Amino acid sequence: MLSFSTNLANELRDRHASAYWYIKLYYGDESSFTGLSDQDRLLSDVKYRGLVLDWGGLIHSVDLPSFTASTLAMNGLRISNADDKIAGGRFSDLFNTQNYVNRKFTLHMGAVGVAVGDHVQIAQGIITDQMTQDYDSITLSLTEDLSSVQVEVPTSRVDAATYTNAPENNIGKPIPMAWGDCGLQTNIGTIPTGGAEFDRYFVKGYFPAIITDRWSDTGAYIEARPDQTGATLNSLNIKRVYYYGDDKYSPCEDSNVTASAATPLVTFKGATWRSYFTLSAWDTFDAGDYANMIDNDFSTSFTLAVDVTNTAVTGFRIPKIPKLGEFTSIKVMFDFGAFGGTAPTTSGVAYTYAFQVQGASSDYQITWNGGDQSIDITADYSTANKDAWDFEQDFNVVIDDTGGIGAQDSTVVINQVGLEVEFTPSQNFVKSYFTEKVFNQRRLISDDVNSDRDRGTIRVATQLITPEVSDYIYYSGKGREFGAWVYADSRDNGYDSGDLIENPVYMIEDILRTELSLGSSDIDYASFDTVGNTTDGTLGDVFTGTAVTNILYAFSQMVFMSGWTLCRELAAGCGCLLFLSGDGKIKITPRLLDYDYTTSDVTLSYDDLKNIKPGITPIASVRNQVTVNYNYDYGEDVLKGITSVVSDATSKGSGANGINATQELIYDNRFIIDSNTATIFSEMLLYWLAYRKKILSFGLSSAEYNDLEIGDTIKFSDWPSTFKIYGNTITATDIYMVTKIQKYPNGCSISCQEVSEVTD
Repeated sequence: MLSFSTNLANELRDRHASAYWYIKLYYGDESSFTGLSDQDRLLSDVKYRGLVLDWGGLIHSVDLPSFTASTLAMNGLRISNADDKIAGGRFSDLFNTQNYVNRKFTLHMGAVGVAVGDHVQIAQGIITDQMTQDYDSITLSLTEDLSSVQVEVPTSRVDAATYTNAPENNIGKPIPMAWGDCGLQTNIGTIPTGGAEFDRYFVKGYFPAIITDRWSDTGAYIEARPDQTGATLNSLNIKRVYYYGDDKYSPCEDSNVTASAATPLVTFKGATWRSYFTLSAWDTFDAGDYANMIDNDFSTSFTLAVDVTNTAVTGFRIPKIPKLGEFTSIKVMFDFGAFGGTAPTTSGVAYTYAFQVQGASSDYQITWNGGDQSIDITADYSTANKDAWDFEQDFNVVIDDTGGIGAQDSTVVINQVGLEVEFTPSQNFVKSYFTEKVFNQRRLISDDVNSDRDRGTIRVATQLITPEVSDYIYYSGKGREFGAWVYADSRDNGYDSGDLIENPVYMIEDILRTELSLGSSDIDYASFDTVGNTTDGTLGDVFTGTAVTNILYAFSQMVFMSGWTLCRELAAGCGCLLFLSGDGKIKITPRLLDYDYTTSDVTLSYDDLKNIKPGITPIASVRNQVTVNYNYDYGEDVLKGITSVVSDATSKGSGANGINATQELIYDNRFIIDSNTATIFSEMLLYWLAYRKKILSFGLSSAEYNDLEIGDTIKFSDWPSTFKIYGNTITATDIYMVTKIQKYPNGCSISCQEVSEVTD
């Protein structure tokens, strides 16, 4: 809601004071304005000419299924063009001496008996060039001003003057921007970082870094930018810089890498790169736990223990491996848990080692009680095998104590076994993209594939103009940090400067501030903190009661698009509405789950409503089956994750609350990397869209409610029990959201949609 002063609100509510509007039309360099109203007014020594014949109405709306607000506009501001009414002539004559087109306007509301200091601004924007004139009047068209947020992002490019040795493909291309955590995977146990360095491979994702120096003459390395100069990333790791080729992300030898999160900059050189492969099982030893060694989960394990013969054997199969470049070496990687019993001994046995990898032609010692290890088995392969990348074979892991002292109690816990291949790639970092990329935020699949009837397809697409060919390297790390703005202006939202930004609400604010150069006077930061704070942010209610700190978003913006489009897409992708308020500030408001609406912004009496028109949302808006595609892969250019289908049987069915059809929503959310977040997001989409909703349209004859905006909520009192909407009653606990409002000096007309109930 707009913030009305207490005096203004009281006058409008209690004394029914006569409200009025006045407008400031700026011209030239916007240091001066022409003041107009419906009658001559002197306000704070400023004269407002009474030339307004018709205000035309101030209108704003939102499409709830797509979380998209319309442009706030005033079409039809009709101004008298009578002779000798302003500046000694007609209003149209002023256009010869001062230009109003594409200049700012501000619209204000006052009331008789209310001081100017208590008046309120209800709209701000620009005067468009859509003007019509007749002999008696001029009609202007006014709209919100988005010029400050329609900036193309990323804002930094690889320009030839700064990056004199950049690849030709990259000149003029955007330097990416990164938010969130695509570092080490979680919920799979402790990932080893030493010995066998599994942490190179078990990561959440890979962000792109564009190459800005193909070979530095001074440092003898290649440079790449993961984000723009001036940004500070939370974390970069020299072990997690990758070449992408043959559908694999292959880390560079970390001794050949430098990484600066503060710059941010990555450099790399050398010919040593690696790739990881999951092994297969080939025997049936201890089949119940066997899979725990090759399940890519370090919290599960298998215990290899000697038996009565003083031997223990388990086997693995090396799969077919694609040729990635010039072969260097091949290693078996082990993550060991506890070593137990008596260490096996080689005394008197035929084997070379008591704890070993048995290859096809050689045995390789594993150090007992030696922690995580990588065992080089390159000697098992001939030159012809290496040249052909023919590594398919079986091997055993063996504890043999037959020549020992008969302890028969040697055990080792094996958490994970994998394969690492070192190679020299082609060093070709070129990545080709579609000229245009479209992410579908909403698309519907009808249950009847043979039907020509499209059951209400909604397609809200974001079209991205992308580089056709560019050179990239990739990294697994953590994106941007909060700046000092997060606790400026006496804010207290649970975050500090230097914290990683994973909360999508503050990703939006960071874009607005750091990329679009907006400040606290441009942003309703209180609304951002209401939604996004860590303690009781309403974003947690959007995500079915999840703690805000567990709502994890991560993405890199590597292609050009409008900054405002990016912010609105991100807001929609976390169930929020982003819009420019009448006070000129950018606000955010959530679409809560139906059962979380318990209070409203206002309560309207039935007796105050005029021209009531009830309705119900169309069947076309229903989505009773939902899946979400997520976890965008920047190398493959695809969304790799997909949630399980969630559906609502009642909505699909033939009962009173069913539509007798399956209408599926497939939502592409490129901002989510976390499977749990994606799953909850799919569930909340179903909550919102599975059922038809009641609609009310009505008028109000009081300017008291001109403080309402789209996204605000309403309850109704004194509703007669005999007045039902398609047989459904309206109770004192029902809550509706404003989806359209058209304001006038003496009142407004409102359309709103029920949000408080799942079904009736």
